[in-house]
Amino acid sequence: MATKTMQSKDAAISDVLSQNVEAAEQIKAAASELEVVHAVLSTKVQPKAAEGDLQAAVERTAEIEQQLSETAQALDKSNEMLREIDANQGSSTPAKK
Repeated sequence: MATKTMQSKDAAISDVLSQNVEAAEQIKAAASELEVVHAVLSTKVQPKAAEGDLQAAVERTAEIEQQLSETAQALDKSNEMLREIDANQGSSTPAKK
């Protein structure tokens, strides 16, 4: 029974890790796209027009891109920890006699 539980934990960690890696890649892609949007907005919007809501939108794109990048980095660190846990569990499983 314990072996089955270990296998299910290993499978669960592997599944979570796989989902997290995919999510991290999607976040990185969104951050890259937002970085492009910010670059276009900040270079194409005339300084005289960049007031009020438009200026706030240009500034907000930079803030959101930064938040997404930081989230992706945190997820990468979390994924690395999961990889270590997964590797340690695989090597520490006691052998049956």
